[in-house]
Amino acid sequence: MLIFNEHIIQIELQEWLRVAPDLLFIVIDFLKGIVEFFQSVINYTFERLPYNALNRMIIYMIMIFFVALVLLLPTIIISKLYLAYRKTKYNKLHVKYSQAVIGYLIGSKEENEVADKEKLKSSRFHRNVLIDVLMAIDKAENKEVSDKIRNLYVDFKLDKESIRKLGKFAWNKKIFGIRELSHMRVKSENQKIISFQQKNNDILRIESQMGLIKLLPFVPFAFLDSQEKPFTVWEQINVFDLIRKNRIEIPEFHLWLNHWNDSVVMFSLDMIRILKQKQAAPYVLELINHDNDYVKGKVIKTLVDLESYEAIAKLKEIYHLEELPNQLNILKSIGQLKMDTELNFLEDKLKNEEFKIRMEACKSIAKLGETGINRLNALAVNADEELKGIINHVLDPRI
Repeated sequence: MLIFNEHIIQIELQEWLRVAPDLLFIVIDFLKGIVEFFQSVINYTFERLPYNALNRMIIYMIMIFFVALVLLLPTIIISKLYLAYRKTKYNKLHVKYSQAVIGYLIGSKEENEVADKEKLKSSRFHRNVLIDVLMAIDKAENKEVSDKIRNLYVDFKLDKESIRKLGKFAWNKKIFGIRELSHMRVKSENQKIISFQQKNNDILRIESQMGLIKLLPFVPFAFLDSQEKPFTVWEQINVFDLIRKNRIEIPEFHLWLNHWNDSVVMFSLDMIRILKQKQAAPYVLELINHDNDYVKGKVIKTLVDLESYEAIAKLKEIYHLEELPNQLNILKSIGQLKMDTELNFLEDKLKNEEFKIRMEACKSIAKLGETGINRLNALAVNADEELKGIINHVLDPRI
């Protein structure tokens, strides 16, 4: 029987080879006919138009656009149909796997009933749908549920799919891999994720930072140690948002105040200020002579928000060496801390010719309470017109 079947296949193959040249000639004749048709249309058009290079160019452009449309339209339609088919298939699989995983979690299904391992092994599409389902279900803060889902993820070897994405050229694929591995706490690729910190792609860097915070719960901000690229405001906001929404152990941010990357230093100062890490005040004060004026400005603001009265003496020492923005910050800090002992220092600054310094000094004196307000009223009697205007503005109860 097997010999008989092979004989039939051989006869069919010979028949196809005999007919194939004829089919090829038919296709070539068909294409030749199309070319001749377009050529006749062009010749017909050119014969009825004045001979002109512009006319010829316009006709050729029209023909090119027409051919492009004929070629692109079927491609677009086929692409749309394919995407619709994929979406329908995805939705059906998502429902199927969701029901199976929930059944497994409540004990009505065994692990081998959740998915066909052979199917997952052969189909990347099925693997990705199941990963999405596991991540979507694992939202509640329930350790038992999370452990079961992670067991499914590893037992079905879905971690291999996530690891494969890290090696993809496209950065969005890398991001999917980072999110999946960090969500499932798979730490085998930590070094690779850390290497993404040196990439120029801001989104990839942010995702790697978010991933590392989840993957390194005992040292969640270890990525700052190797942060060489500028730590952008956008990245800082995302990190802070993750701290706020998750139960992450907050480190002592003064550990990064001597970092070579100034953007990391400024982020650490912001965290110290926002989280009120008052024990970090002495370390912050050590940066008061930092080379970067932006860092120095953050240092002054941080010391004030930490209510470090000890820092005021140091700030007064460096006042005359600072640029205008930092001078204003120092004056503002004295008023914010309501230090009556510095009244004479503030009053001396009212003699300055710079309008902004006089205004800030007046505001700080007014913040000292009744003592400061009485002093301003007394000064207003013999003050010049500009200073009188500033004092009246600061003491105006409507402001």
